[in-house]
Amino acid sequence: MDKKTDEKLKTTFNEVGRALKDKSLNLSPEERQKLEQSKSALAGAMLSSWLPADGVRRAIMLVLLIIGLYGFIHGKLALLVFWLILLLFSPRIVGEVVMLLGRISRK
Repeated sequence: MDKKTDEKLKTTFNEVGRALKDKSLNLSPEERQKLEQSKSALAGAMLSSWLPADGVRRAIMLVLLIIGLYGFIHGKLALLVFWLILLLFSPRIVGEVVMLLGRISRK
């Protein structure tokens, strides 16, 4: 996902969130439900990409990948921890972890 699409999704997500919070709109239950479904779909779309939209975060991911690869090649297994840290920069993995934690907390 490119940065422009990501910003558009975030803007739309925030607008839908504001509309749901605004009590003066007098939304019917059906309209409120549709907006909540739209908000969920937008959140899913924002978290569906494996790579972040921001170039800085992509660069950090590349550096972490290289450090982990260096550790793997040279037998410095402690540097493989950087591959675990690398996962924290992926919107998709973060979204999956949050969904899993949400399911666990509901039980």
